[in-house]
Amino acid sequence: MLIGDTIYLTPIDVENAETARTWVNDPEINRWMLSGHVPVSREQERAWYGHVDASDADHVFEIHTRDGDRYIGNCGLHKVNMLHRNGELGILVGELDAQGKGYGSDAIVTVLRYAFHALGLHTVQISYIDGNDRSAHLYSKLGFTVTGRYREHLYLRGEFCDLVLMDMTRSEYEARYGASD
Repeated sequence: MLIGDTIYLTPIDVENAETARTWVNDPEINRWMLSGHVPVSREQERAWYGHVDASDADHVFEIHTRDGDRYIGNCGLHKVNMLHRNGELGILVGELDAQGKGYGSDAIVTVLRYAFHALGLHTVQISYIDGNDRSAHLYSKLGFTVTGRYREHLYLRGEFCDLVLMDMTRSEYEARYGASD
């Protein structure tokens, strides 16, 4: 278990796959997800759980609130490359009433601590769909730096969208959040 200020992270549990599936299929929640326009079946969601659970390149966690012990989302590192010591961070706070309360920020900082201190990564990347102002603001506030964009890289809801890339190095994390726990 990884503990933040307001949340704690646990390994994903396939018993919660149906809850996560309702989130990713909800247009109000999935608007800014890369796969947001494609409905996910029960079988597909369970297969995803099986894939990330068996993967050495994925470290995925459930987000639970410390106050109330509520399951509110998933986050984690994907495409972890131990040779080059980098990975990609992804997050979904699926419970609408838990959004905008700081849980996502705390989950991201907690995953970054795990990435840099437990895994020894050097760089963590995060991305967002251009126009997602909430993510752009949050990621910048947390210390990520824009490193580029893939122009018209995604086709979502009938239009091409840019994917904005950001990253943070271990030294940037430690300057902001501290070198050790």
